[in-house]
Amino acid sequence: MSGSASFWLFHIPNIALAAALYTLIGRFLLSLFFRPQSELVIWRVFCQITNPLLSAIRAVTPALVPNGMLYLFGVIWILILRIALLLVATMYGFLPTAGA
Repeated sequence: MSGSASFWLFHIPNIALAAALYTLIGRFLLSLFFRPQSELVIWRVFCQITNPLLSAIRAVTPALVPNGMLYLFGVIWILILRIALLLVATMYGFLPTAGA
């Protein structure tokens, strides 16, 4: 596989997972300061971005986990996905190398 293709094949999913991870962390931190029904724009934007993600996380997380801790479980699930991506990229040889 060419160097450019293997670079993007690894980094695009990695960047998307990192963005989801940091957005979940941001929503968790904002939830400490804002009420769930807050009308502030920053809170509404974070809710609109993370609600579909939290719905997917709720599907794979046991129902025993309360909604307040769902953000933290989401962070754990996304970290597991990023590690799995790294392992798969290493195993199949499309992990980009540093240098020329």
